[in-house]
Amino acid sequence: MKCILVSFVVFYALFALTFCSLQRQFLYFPQDASHVYGEMNISFDVDGTQLLGWVLNEGQPKALIYYGGNAESIEANIPFFKSVIPDYTIYLIPYRGYGNNVGTPTEKVLYSDAVHVFQSVKTKHESISLMGRSLGSGVATYVAANRQVDKLILVTPFDSVENVAKDIYWMFPVSWMIKDRFNSLGRVKEITAQTYIFVAEDDRVIPRARTDQLIAEFSDQLVEVIVIAGAGHNDISQFPDYVSGLKRALD
Repeated sequence: MKCILVSFVVFYALFALTFCSLQRQFLYFPQDASHVYGEMNISFDVDGTQLLGWVLNEGQPKALIYYGGNAESIEANIPFFKSVIPDYTIYLIPYRGYGNNVGTPTEKVLYSDAVHVFQSVKTKHESISLMGRSLGSGVATYVAANRQVDKLILVTPFDSVENVAKDIYWMFPVSWMIKDRFNSLGRVKEITAQTYIFVAEDDRVIPRARTDQLIAEFSDQLVEVIVIAGAGHNDISQFPDYVSGLKRALD
């Protein structure tokens, strides 16, 4: 019995150490840029580092900045945005380490880069709206809480990465170990933008409780919650109700 207990403690400690040291590799899955959708055509200088990305429909008075998921090639959205939102200038800027961008993604650096991009483009447009999907919802809420934003669109969002991790790794002291928390829940009261939240009914990545907890924190700034029947975490944008809801939100 003593041998079993010792083995269990050793296994627990090793697994916890592995989680602690590799947690960012569990959170971020950078994708290389695909040129199928066109070459990158915009860049931003952030403290000497070039962030490259795509800008669509240049010259529109309204703009939308999109923040992708943790394993998303955001350029794959180019045909969708061109057809669905032609009257907005769309900014698709991969995170550091994603696409052709150098560097390593962390919560702090994603926030800093997002604010820099926002500041760089705001003078070119009458209004700026933000759209964040999954991990990107955590970036979007940060910018919306710290800058004046017209509309905020959150797709398959969570209350915090910390709480999602707690649901998965319930046996570990996650709050002590986690580095990147993406605490959208704690920022809701600072958000003034008209907010729309899209929920995938059959989401198997973000537990519904994590999204519902975030929704419950909003008050008057929450305009609509759109539940897409039959949609999963990764295919929500393929559903007509998602398209119509997005058009309605950005009308």
